[in-house]
Parts: sequence; C-alpha cells; structure tokens
Amino acid sequence: MKKVKLITLIGMAVILVAALSILPACQGATETVTETVVETVVETVVETVEVEAAESPFTYEALREMANAGVYDGDPAAGHTLAFANIIKSFPFCTSVENNIIEEWGLAGGSADDLTVLDNAADAALGIQNADIIFNKNPEVFLEFQLDAQVNAQIGRRAQELGIYVIAIDVPVPGFPFMGVDNYGTSVLTGNWAADQIDAVYGGWENVDRVFFLWNPVIGDTVALRIHGSRDVFKERFGDEGDDTVEGAKAVTVDAGSTTDEATAAMADILAAYPEDENIMVFCLNDQTAAGVQAAADIAGRWDPDKWMIMSQGLDDLGIELVREGVIDGDSAYFPEKYGEYLVPAALAYMYGNPVPAYMFVDNVIITTDNIDEYYN
Repeated sequence: MKKVKLITLIGMAVILVAALSILPACQGATETVTETVVETVVETVVETVEVEAAESPFTYEALREMANAGVYDGDPAAGHTLAFANIIKSFPFCTSVENNIIEEWGLAGGSADDLTVLDNAADAALGIQNADIIFNKNPEVFLEFQLDAQVNAQIGRRAQELGIYVIAIDVPVPGFPFMGVDNYGTSVLTGNWAADQIDAVYGGWENVDRVFFLWNPVIGDTVALRIHGSRDVFKERFGDEGDDTVEGAKAVTVDAGSTTDEATAAMADILAAYPEDENIMVFCLNDQTAAGVQAAADIAGRWDPDKWMIMSQGLDDLGIELVREGVIDGDSAYFPEKYGEYLVPAALAYMYGNPVPAYMFVDNVIITTDNIDEYYN
C-alpha cells in the first residue's frame, strides 16, 4: 500500500514538472508582442524675409529738384497721361499756370498728345462738362483748377468712384492733394504789410477814412481766407474801428466778384454809399478786381494814388503792370509761372507710386515798386 502511494506521488510530481515546463511556451505563444515604432518628424521651418520694394527714384522731392534745375533725368513723363482743366484761361494768372504746366510736361519728356488741356472759363456748368470729358479720357492724373468749391466737391467724389487721381489747384478738391497758396498765411502777410504803411502814407490810423475788404462768396471758405487773414490783422491792431463786424467801423466787407467788370460795378456802388471818403484802403482777391477798383474810382472822379492804397493777391502779368503804374501798392506774389514746377513733379511722383504731399504751398512775397525788379525784369 505504501509502495502504491509512493508511485502515485512520484507520478503526480512528474506531471507537475511537465506542466511547469510547458507553461512558459504557452505564454510565449499567446502573448501580444508590442512593437515600438520610433517616428522621426522632420520639421521644416520657413523663414519669411520681407523684401522691401525698391522705391522709384522719381520721388516728389527728387522731381522738384529736377524742376528747379530745369532738367528731368530719364524722361519720366514719357508714355504717361495728364489732364489739366484751367479755371479761366483769359486771366493772365491762369495763362501763366497753364503755360508752365505745358512747359514742365515737355521738359519731363511728356508728349503733347498725352496732355489734355481744357478751359473751365469760370463757369461751373462748363467745369462739370470738362471734368466728364477728362474722366472719359481716363488720365493717370487730373490737375483741377476750378472756381466753385461745391462743384469741386462733386468732381472729387466722381473721381474717387472712377479711381482717377486729382490734384487740386488753389481751390480744394476733397480727398485729394492741394497745390497753391496758404491763403490765410498770405492774407496775414498782406494785412500786416499794409498796416505797417499807414503812418507813412496817411500819417496815422486816425486819418484813414475807410478800409474795404473785397471778396466773392462763390470761391468757398478756403480761398476766402485770402481776405479773412487781413481782416483779423486789422481787428487786432485797430480794435473796433478795424473790425468789419462792428457797426460804424471803418472796415467794410463787400461782395465784389472775381473779375474786373464785377469789381468795377461793385466799387461804383460802394463809392456812392461813402461819398465823403477820401483816404481809402482796399484789399482785393486778385489783380483783376484791383483793376476794377481803380477803374471805378477813376470813373467817379475820385482816383488819387496818394490817397488810395490797393493791396492784391497773385501778381500775374496784369498785377505786374499795375504795380509798376502805382495802382497796386502791395501785391502778394504767388508766382503762377512756377506752378507747373510743383504740379508736374507731384503728378509724376504719383504715376511712379511715390507719395504726394497733402499740401504744396508756394512761397509768398509782397511785391512793391521798390522790389519788383528783383523778381521781374
């Protein structure tokens, strides 16, 4: 019996050892083998390098230097298109502006066939028609010289819709650069100059009978500043007597238009309203109205260059003549014969993708009989 038990125990031990030997093999057969894959990520770094576009050499400043020298390098206007609408060509001032634009365009290599020139003739309706003609031609730049500020606003809006670049001359076109006169600055210059002459001419302010400020409401607020600056000077220097807004003052503001005929008619009425005045000062918007003032005084038999002081703005060919004749005492020169030296460089700068100054002002000088030969021979 013991022997049987022993054999049984040995058999069970053998079976157990066999089972244990088989177990690792079974585990190897059923175990899931996880393979680790190492992924190599290659990161591509793209470096953005900002390359600044090369600026065209035809900047406004560079072109202005060429204009001043009278020589344009490289014919920058060749192949480009420009349009100009003149405010009223019959005015010597405006003729000088037009001639200088044409001259500068040619000097810059521009073709006459690529330059459109029209005359607005101081007519708002005609100005709109001319603008439409120019818009249909689709020039790269439109130089607008037009009297009516409201019409200019309409033209400016239309130009923006069509994508046509405008440069305004003397009367602003909203949304576009302005070239011309610092109207208030030149008016202050003229007012101070005139006030400084009073003691020498009249022996003192107390001897001045009347000061007339002539203006034209059609020209708009900007151009009206050519008179407002002088008005402010006289208010400051002579108090209530120099303030045209005070009843009984020596200063009076009058609508006298912008042409010689308009000013002659207006001044005839003024003189009739002030029959006793002899020592008279007059501030004019331009040389045409200055000529009208003298004509009216002469017709009324009241013209005396020793008792009249006439101040004007612009100094065109007519103004030069009137200064030499002693009709105009002081004329703030705008040098219209140089306008093209600002306008053509500005137009070309835009054509070449360069910035154009928002304001391009001419330098003003008071011209009298004493210094006129320094500027005009």
